[in-house]
Amino acid sequence: MALDQFSRLGFERVTLAGIAEAAKVSQPALHYHFQDKLQLWRSAMLDLGAVIAEEERLLEVARDAPAITQLRMAMRLFLQISRKHPALGRIVALEGMAGGERLEWLDRHLIGPRNRRMAKLVRQAIADGDIKPYPPEQVVITLETGAVGVINMTPLIRVTFATDPETPAARAAHDDMVLDALFGGFLTDKARNARENAP
Repeated sequence: MALDQFSRLGFERVTLAGIAEAAKVSQPALHYHFQDKLQLWRSAMLDLGAVIAEEERLLEVARDAPAITQLRMAMRLFLQISRKHPALGRIVALEGMAGGERLEWLDRHLIGPRNRRMAKLVRQAIADGDIKPYPPEQVVITLETGAVGVINMTPLIRVTFATDPETPAARAAHDDMVLDALFGGFLTDKARNARENAP
């Protein structure tokens, strides 16, 4: 309940009374477990830690693959995780725009190590001649924001286009589109040719 409210309303607009009501518990019961709204927010964010840890575990299998292969795999997993846990992308977007103490906490406890690992992979892919020499940090954020855009805007797509981006076919098309469009712009001619000529 808390995670969903924080992701939809943002920290400032969420109230402990609203969370207690949504969770069907009394506000004193909520205060018994959480000293204040910030402690509840941190607890809700730590629940997402298992999501990041699972991605890390799955990527460990590919640690000896070329950096570009690891990046593609990481992005496909990121898309799957973002779809299963849309609150993650929404919260990172909200806090990423606001800056401040909560973002610093998220960086230390949730997203920072993953993003720095991704930037390291981008640097290696640049060194390998597979990705154009753009700033690695900006490549990572561009990949991530491009990936979650459709997921975060699902209600808009339904209203504006009267279509459901959550069908299995639409999800598969979205994943392929994100990987092709985003990586297509970053790939060097060498990497693009190797991909086109792969068996």
